[in-house]
Amino acid sequence: MSNNKIWDIIITGGGVAGLSFAILSAKSGLSVLVIEKGQYPKHKVCGEYISMESFDFLLQLGVPLETMDLPRINNFVLTSHNGSKATCKLDKGGFGLSRYKLDNLLAEIAVENGVKLLTGHKVTEIAYQEDEYLVATHLQKKEKAKLVVGAYGRISGLDNIPNIQQEKYIGVKYHIDKGPVDDTIEIHTFRGGYCGISKIEDNKYCLCYLAKASDIKPFKGDIIAYEHAVLMKNPYLKKRLEYKQFSKNTITANLYFDINNSTEKEYLQIGDAAGFIPPLTGNGMSLAFRSAKDLHKEVLEFFCMNKTREMLLNNNRKHISRYLLHRIRKGIFLQNLLFIENKNFNKLLMKSLSGIPGLMKFMTKQATGETI
Repeated sequence: MSNNKIWDIIITGGGVAGLSFAILSAKSGLSVLVIEKGQYPKHKVCGEYISMESFDFLLQLGVPLETMDLPRINNFVLTSHNGSKATCKLDKGGFGLSRYKLDNLLAEIAVENGVKLLTGHKVTEIAYQEDEYLVATHLQKKEKAKLVVGAYGRISGLDNIPNIQQEKYIGVKYHIDKGPVDDTIEIHTFRGGYCGISKIEDNKYCLCYLAKASDIKPFKGDIIAYEHAVLMKNPYLKKRLEYKQFSKNTITANLYFDINNSTEKEYLQIGDAAGFIPPLTGNGMSLAFRSAKDLHKEVLEFFCMNKTREMLLNNNRKHISRYLLHRIRKGIFLQNLLFIENKNFNKLLMKSLSGIPGLMKFMTKQATGETI
């Protein structure tokens, strides 16, 4: 089923990157269609800590952060499974807000600004021919557009899952009823992974961890058994895992950290569709917002006839292969420091972070960017 309407922009994927870009584009007078395979609201595996670099940008989109009484997070605690601990003040800091609430708010704001939201449709084809895009879904819906933006997350569904020759990870998230002090985010390391905990809205806490898929495999999918055998070896984390859970865990697999191949794509890419940064940085959502804002400026140039589609695609690829790759590599470096399993190195690292003035704060600064 198709119609004759040609949208200015079709966005495939309605997460924080896609919805942010949709709102900006609609506010600029462009006709926008967002195609999202799921429904709102929904839970997603995410640490749900947002750097303050994104605060003003979300206000500009229309998210009423100043009236939502959200926890402001300015302190960082890092613990090791050997029982050691290091702390520091966060230079920029952040705030807590669940994806369940944030994505739903952005979807509502998008619709209020004239965005057409098509949910429950999975994109199966994106084709460019005769100066326009054709987008098809699994329910035989066909739409046309002048531009298409891929904001579908790590895996598009259009291609086979890439055969990545690197360690893959699994992410697990819970909402629990207790956690650290309201202004503090904790990261607890364990063998082959780490877990972040911080407060979100409604007096809930997000507990989200990343673990090597190869370490979980021997437990044959029994996440609870894995947590008892591995995560609870960290005494600080053991205490957190024993708190009451508000909902069943949310799990995602096949996580890896790198930019995606954009050179073969004939459409634009933002958010996790462009590249996935280690969650240790607490900067994934801010990178998504930044990519939406930066691309929006470029797209306006296209519709003002100042840039061609080819120029847009080339600039988008440059952003991914330069700025985004640089940020992801920084995140991988920091993450790999925590993954070194040598006990002596681990003890030395924690001792250095807690004993050398400014070292831990310097490392946390490497994970953040300028105000969006």
